[in-house]
Amino acid sequence: MVLALLLVIYLVFISLGLPDTVLGSSFPAISGALGLDSDIAGYIGMVVSAFTILSSLLSSFILKKVKTGPYVFVSILLTALGLILFSFVPPAYASWAFYLIAILLGLGAGGIDAALNNYVALHYKAVHMNWLHCSWAIGAFTGPLLLGTFINGETNEGWDNGVRLIAFIQLGIALLVFLTLPLWNKAALKEQAKKEDQVEKEVVTPKGAHKKLLMMPLFILGAIGFFCYCGLETTTGFWAPSFFHYAKECDTSLSATLGSCFYIGIALGRFISGVLSYRISPKNLIRIGESLILIGAIMALVPNVSFYVSAAGICLIGLGCAPIYPCIILLTPYRYSKTLSQVAMSLQMAVAYLGNLFVSPLFGLIASSFGNAYFLLPYIPFAFVLLMSLVHEIGNYLTKRRDSSLSKEEKEEYFTEAVHE
Repeated sequence: MVLALLLVIYLVFISLGLPDTVLGSSFPAISGALGLDSDIAGYIGMVVSAFTILSSLLSSFILKKVKTGPYVFVSILLTALGLILFSFVPPAYASWAFYLIAILLGLGAGGIDAALNNYVALHYKAVHMNWLHCSWAIGAFTGPLLLGTFINGETNEGWDNGVRLIAFIQLGIALLVFLTLPLWNKAALKEQAKKEDQVEKEVVTPKGAHKKLLMMPLFILGAIGFFCYCGLETTTGFWAPSFFHYAKECDTSLSATLGSCFYIGIALGRFISGVLSYRISPKNLIRIGESLILIGAIMALVPNVSFYVSAAGICLIGLGCAPIYPCIILLTPYRYSKTLSQVAMSLQMAVAYLGNLFVSPLFGLIASSFGNAYFLLPYIPFAFVLLMSLVHEIGNYLTKRRDSSLSKEEKEEYFTEAVHE
């Protein structure tokens, strides 16, 4: 039952990734077909991120009254409905209708993300967390590939049919979740029985946890690193199709397809990271990822080269991004203690979405203001990975110094099965 539920959770995360790349991959074609400015995609993405934040913050309250299975089912339905409406927007209403539809996409995405991340972090090993986010990346790179097959590079038509297909896939996954609701209920009952048997070991979040975390230098450093990572990942993935279209002069069909390179790198990297997690600690997996991002950004920055070289660089950036997000999630109980982990997870996710909310639209505004200067895109991962590496290393130093002063009993509050040096 545990394995079957895990497989369903993986599939749900594929459904989380599918719509995440639709807007960025399809908008070069949409802007050409509907006569919209290219930077509008960033503002629509901003609305998606804002309501993803809202949904994430509300999820802890909703999940006290609603079971996880039905909550996930409704969240997937929201994204499917949003995609269907997205594909049928009349050109005359496109300038404002996309913003309203973005609300549905954000609410659906935030519900899935918040409901499942902490559960896997607490109940599964590092390999499962990496493969969970590998599933997201599979959905994320499948979206641009599907869209690329539908878009006519000369006329910019067909993007709506591609979006519609992704919406129907979402509906299929929602149906599967609905049919497996008894499985979710059995898992919930088993978890409840386990809690009742181990009531004396129940983790209780202390009062003032939010304030305590926000006053903690280690958490501030971690939040900066998480902001940098999510701003880097979202901006690179979102604007990669525009980078290939405007900077490398690929047509809208090819640019949508090449946009998948970034997410192919993430999917491949997270599968490999899951295997390597048995031998390599989360801290070192993050270091390896940061090094690969830097190399990939330098490759993508090389001027006057074939788009194949740039695509390889973007793919390498994705490969480097792969272990960072799941490893940060896994390190949360270790960095801030098990009693503070749920609150820290919530605050981290909010900070992560703030990175999504501001960095990507700001880059789109800057690039559009300078004549579609999307050739600047590789500078984002180059600069952000340097800052992220710095704050992570300072954080590692602080945790190492803290660990040296902990007693054996105190270490039980921080060390988990997923963390090893």
